Amino acid sequence: MARFEDVPRYQVRLARAGEEDAICAVCRAGFAVSSAGLLAPATIERQAQQYYDPARVRREIATAGADPGWQGYVVAASDAGAVLGAAGGGVSGGTDGTVGAVGNVYVLYLDPALRGRGIGTALLDFVTAQQRAEGATEQWVSVTEGNDLGIPFYLARGFAVRDRVPFVVAEDGTVEAHSLRMSRQI
Repeated sequence: MARFEDVPRYQVRLARAGEEDAICAVCRAGFAVSSAGLLAPATIERQAQQYYDPARVRREIATAGADPGWQGYVVAASDAGAVLGAAGGGVSGGTDGTVGAVGNVYVLYLDPALRGRGIGTALLDFVTAQQRAEGATEQWVSVTEGNDLGIPFYLARGFAVRDRVPFVVAEDGTVEAHSLRMSRQI
């Protein structure tokens, strides 16, 4: 059973300039833990370098909200300023009047030592509220097949597996892993 008294007091809010290193650290740690045994160590490192590069995250913080397709990084920040977790998503569709807006969760990681204490749910709730504000009525996420941390988390929050697609293509062109595409109504 989770011990919520072990969780530092925190607030969930949009990320701020200067938090990119902390966001990258928490995302890299969460990605490594959730990908262990599913992806080759070299692939984990290559993916982490690509997605959790401080310069890239700095740009993504600066452009948050400029396009509904990327609403920006959201952090769970302790009262002391530590980044405990990070998430981000965006909305697609809905502009032509025929296709409803769809929310996409692109990233959601937290300090692995703080799993099971409500931080991931708080991050997802914030991203979901952002997406509802843009008119989204459906939300999608991709989770690496076999991810025993992410899949149960999303299933417990009403997501269902809808599809299985190639996720990581190795340098030699072979498919190294698949993603489960999951969705829910919001």
